[in-house]
Amino acid sequence: MESEYLGFSEASIGFGGNARHDAAGTLMYLFEHRGGGALRGLASPVLGVVSMERRRPIPSRCPIRAARTVVWASLIAHLFLASGCGAPREGPPDIVLIVIDTLRADRVSSYGYPRPTTPNLDALALRGVRFANASSTSSWTIPAHASLFTGLLPARHRATQENIRLPDAPATLAEQLGARGYRTFAASANALVAPPTGLDRGFDGFVATWRNAAGDPRIHPNQRAVREFLDDLDPESPMFLYVNYMEVHGPYEPPEPFRSEFASGAPPPLDAHETAAYYLDSSGIPRGRFAELSDLYDGEVAYADALLGELLADLDDAGRLEHALVVVTSDHGENLGEHEHFRHVFNLYASAVRIPLVMALPGRERAGDVVDSAVSLVDVHATVLATAGVPPTAESPGRDLRAPIASDPIFAEYYYPHQALELFTPEERASHAEVLAPYLRRLRSIERDGVRLIWSSNGEHELYDLNTDPGERRNLIGDPRYADRERDLHALLAEFIAREAAEWPTDPAAPSERKEAPLGDLDPEAAEHLRALGYLR
Repeated sequence: MESEYLGFSEASIGFGGNARHDAAGTLMYLFEHRGGGALRGLASPVLGVVSMERRRPIPSRCPIRAARTVVWASLIAHLFLASGCGAPREGPPDIVLIVIDTLRADRVSSYGYPRPTTPNLDALALRGVRFANASSTSSWTIPAHASLFTGLLPARHRATQENIRLPDAPATLAEQLGARGYRTFAASANALVAPPTGLDRGFDGFVATWRNAAGDPRIHPNQRAVREFLDDLDPESPMFLYVNYMEVHGPYEPPEPFRSEFASGAPPPLDAHETAAYYLDSSGIPRGRFAELSDLYDGEVAYADALLGELLADLDDAGRLEHALVVVTSDHGENLGEHEHFRHVFNLYASAVRIPLVMALPGRERAGDVVDSAVSLVDVHATVLATAGVPPTAESPGRDLRAPIASDPIFAEYYYPHQALELFTPEERASHAEVLAPYLRRLRSIERDGVRLIWSSNGEHELYDLNTDPGERRNLIGDPRYADRERDLHALLAEFIAREAAEWPTDPAAPSERKEAPLGDLDPEAAEHLRALGYLR
């Protein structure tokens, strides 16, 4: 049976960010509160996107198709009937892991954001489980992806800001699933998830789609690579598909109609030089500029969500959606002026590590559930292995998220910022040494029951109660009301360091003496790509 992929936002149809809901409740709401206008509303960008030409995707950086149509039978089919083609394939389920790079959780509609940025991701949450309190293990691509692929925290897998390559020892998801008969394929739009960093290890096929700009400009390179993989895939073979989208990553340049809808009149985004200039002298960027950048960021989120909808439609067409474990998440968030930070360097604030996590289980198990317990990227790794019937990684702290879980402590780490220092020329580093000095440190955070301790190697620790202060504006270090919590979190962090990081040097001055550029081994094309993303000058 063929059905259209419909997306619509919980916030748009009146559900709160943490409300439990299901398809029946959605239809009830549409009938009782929207009447006949609900059907027309579903055809608009506010509530959803439906492509009637399923094999023509949204173009990369090209105008989206204007005509959108919704039919009532398609709505009922999507919400109540299985959209997969026929009976499930025998054997282990397919695994689809989608990373929308740099997507912070609080810009997703189903996480409470009032703008309709993510109708397709919200629709996936309706047929799966949404984790309301998910965190990355770092605020940068390499350590976060290494945790996602190995189930290990950065202190143990060692792919950090101080060492950009994943060591050969820890097995990756692709290797573990490949050993169990899975066909493994990656379409990566990020030059940091690539052979030079070791994050390609174990994939039967790995396409660096940022290199593949040639071809039909109406088709996103990720979509083209995935379609070719699906066309060649044995129908009886289980697959592990990983896709990385970079649209939300800076610089923020959403195509039409997303720019007009979310950032009409906004000037062009900041380039890498202006990002570095901000840290050298923040007064050079007016406060209102961040509001404009925030709008551009929202436009990119909406564009990435539209691409997600097209990818899910392709998987549905191939009969690979309904009976798969589909995970959509991000590797880290983004700072847009919070705490005087820009992009995702130098910090571990919630704006940089809080990420969305939506997981659609095979056969729509637990459809519409919302989980409030704190979870991490290492839990995604454990869940994928458990779903595929693969034994867990012995050293991983990850938990199987298919079952109820307790609120265990969640850790994140940020090491000496070699990669961020690539934004500055040697002359700037020398002449602004005093300005940059506070950033030359290691950071570790631990969160338990909504209270976060951010430990700093320079002694400038911070403590926040996210239950009452989600923006982390009031540092509670030394507050007598939180003395017990502060002491307990320091003790838990000490246990973490003894268990995970005993072999790391404790003095952050040692790695600061490193002479070689951490991103300097990449080829010229990769270096240019990273320069466009704001990682290099």
